[in-house]
Amino acid sequence: MAPRLVHNTLRQLNLPVHSPQLKPLVTIASLIHAPATTVASPLSAPKAPLPGASLSSILQFARTQLRNATHRDVLRSGQSSFRRPPRRPNWLDSINGNVIFIGIIAINASVFLLWQGAKSTYQTTRDPTLLLFLHNNFLVNWKNITSGRVWTLITSCFSHQDIEHALFNGLSFYFMAPSVMQVLGNTRFLGLYFFGGIASSVASLVWNRFYKNEINYSSHGASGAILANIAFYACAFPRTTFLIFFVIPCPAWAFLPGILAFDVYRSVTDARTTTDTAGHVGGMLSGIGFYLWKMAIRR
Repeated sequence: MAPRLVHNTLRQLNLPVHSPQLKPLVTIASLIHAPATTVASPLSAPKAPLPGASLSSILQFARTQLRNATHRDVLRSGQSSFRRPPRRPNWLDSINGNVIFIGIIAINASVFLLWQGAKSTYQTTRDPTLLLFLHNNFLVNWKNITSGRVWTLITSCFSHQDIEHALFNGLSFYFMAPSVMQVLGNTRFLGLYFFGGIASSVASLVWNRFYKNEINYSSHGASGAILANIAFYACAFPRTTFLIFFVIPCPAWAFLPGILAFDVYRSVTDARTTTDTAGHVGGMLSGIGFYLWKMAIRR
């Protein structure tokens, strides 16, 4: 879903890493003002109880004061009530988060290069084999779905034909993904990413087929999956500041409804644009829904 509007460029939060193996690649200063975390320092240990203190006082000290001197909590700042719910460890969360991060970028880059090679081959040899393969397997449209190629709901989210489209989504993912991965962990991050991508594809497919009555409309791109992550993050940290067009500061609680309303308006008014705004709306709504679901299961 190739966006013309620069929604946001986000920097990675400087949050404590839940998994000791997860080491985000970069810290981009001045792109996001991350919510501060409150970490009690082990060096500032409280005073020991007096020699004449009772056994109960010593136990109370051990249970509270000593724990507070060493306990680390990623979301103590009070900016969000979101806390990563406990779960059983699994192999996916135990691997280095950079493997997933780089893997997603590598898949998108590989499919982009396939598109370039297919176009070049067709122009030079008039052989459409690879181009037809990509059209049938990496674009989401009504023909592909009715022909049984339902996997295009996912594969289209790793597909970019234009360099501008690929670079914009790549930069957005590069700045956004590590922060969300730190909050959710590998497994839930991938769940959100794929859920957002599928929801975006379905929204685009249904809207363009039944509302706009465009049977041949095709869509692709990672925008929906990335916007799902952005929406989730904005819900979890509503006081975070995003920089629109790299310069205009905007709090997350205003940015998210603003960009959502903008894309809804462009979808309904049928604005002449190459941007799949219906897919954007689907991605953002899925991110909001994912956050509300994660909030609900902790109660």
